Amino acid sequence: MMGREAALALLDRALGYSKGEEADIFLSAQDLGLSRFAGGAIHQNVAHGNITLNVRSVSGKRLGRATTNDLSDAGVQKAMAAAHKNALLMPEDPGFLGLPTPPEPDTVDSWDQATAMCSPETRAKIVEGVCLQGKEHGLNVSGACRTGVQEIAVVSSHGTRAYHAGTLAGLIINTMSATSAGWAKGGSWRLSDMDTEALGREAVAKAVDGRDPVAVEPGRYPVVLDTYAVDDILEALSLYGMGAQAVQEGRSWMNDHLGQGQTGGQEGARAMSPSVTVWDEGTASHGWPVPFDAEGVPRQRVDIITQGVVNTPVYNSYTAGKEGTVSTGHQAYFTGGPIASNLFMQEGDSSLDELIASTRRGVYVTRFFYTRLAHSKNCVMTGMTRDGTFMIENGQITHPVKDLRFTQSYVEALAGVEHVGSESKLVLNEVGFATRVPALKLSSFNFTGVTV
Repeated sequence: MMGREAALALLDRALGYSKGEEADIFLSAQDLGLSRFAGGAIHQNVAHGNITLNVRSVSGKRLGRATTNDLSDAGVQKAMAAAHKNALLMPEDPGFLGLPTPPEPDTVDSWDQATAMCSPETRAKIVEGVCLQGKEHGLNVSGACRTGVQEIAVVSSHGTRAYHAGTLAGLIINTMSATSAGWAKGGSWRLSDMDTEALGREAVAKAVDGRDPVAVEPGRYPVVLDTYAVDDILEALSLYGMGAQAVQEGRSWMNDHLGQGQTGGQEGARAMSPSVTVWDEGTASHGWPVPFDAEGVPRQRVDIITQGVVNTPVYNSYTAGKEGTVSTGHQAYFTGGPIASNLFMQEGDSSLDELIASTRRGVYVTRFFYTRLAHSKNCVMTGMTRDGTFMIENGQITHPVKDLRFTQSYVEALAGVEHVGSESKLVLNEVGFATRVPALKLSSFNFTGVTV
């Protein structure tokens, strides 16, 4: 771990080598420990550390970039010179208004000393407990447990000097029998927040209850989606249209829905069920909190969907400049457009058992897998269920079913939300991207085939 003083000193030194009219440097550093396991035993322990400097240099209406993890004076100077050279080679961009001058971000608490200092022995104890649960039922157990520290910092020629350090912990569990599989995933910035025994029970129960599945006819079914499936929906909606760049380029699912509740005298017109409220809040401590983005801009709460009405995408400085507005602090990575990366869906008042009990005949889906965009309009996705799919009959889970393929608009799926779960779960998809979501009951979901 570098620490605040060392990180900012490195970036100040780098900025001193800039030959551009403007420049900023984004530092991303990680120290991670990872224990992989399979066949009921750990087969790999990895300790990984890396520090990357991401440089932007401005010449007029031109912007150049360079990246390095060579932190020597020669390496840093080379990266700064490369960014400036790349800027001079770029065509002018009339939409580029310069680098931002953000206010100083607030601090957020996402540091846990026990997680930062977690040893391979501690991870091994977690893995041992999970594997023993699977062994009791004759299951093959595999997965990975990770812990570590992430640091980010930004320094710019506009006076920006921002630093943040946070911890992370994650556990993925796969369980398999001859005819079934189960899966569970947990994550937090505090290792103690993860109930690893409960995650083990969850993965084991899906594999045990899912043995000897039977095929059902494809078609439209009411569905109860557990949190992992709902996470997939929010992640896809984010990646394929919650950012202003996609909206401005006309390739977002939002394009047909923005402002429906505020135009044409149709107050309350909705793209989704009134039970659906989604927002992004980068500093919320019950998510994956980070106080500023890769430009050093403070991350703002953005109410993206309110009671089914689509309100607004999220912005970085470039897309905000195009509309004469301000960045919401959503330049999540060094390159690319703005991304809503700390998403929340409002909980409802139904337990998972009540969601299932409200279904006369339908499918309980615990997880989607290998989902891909089929069409940007209304975010049509294709994929399959996996690791625990069950038939619901007369309000009860009756038997496991073979996994189903689907092609379904996620916007239309959320238009059919009938009930929302009362408990939410934090799902860390990768470092820096998280959702906190409840389970959902949907009126209809389009299954197109049965997997082999």
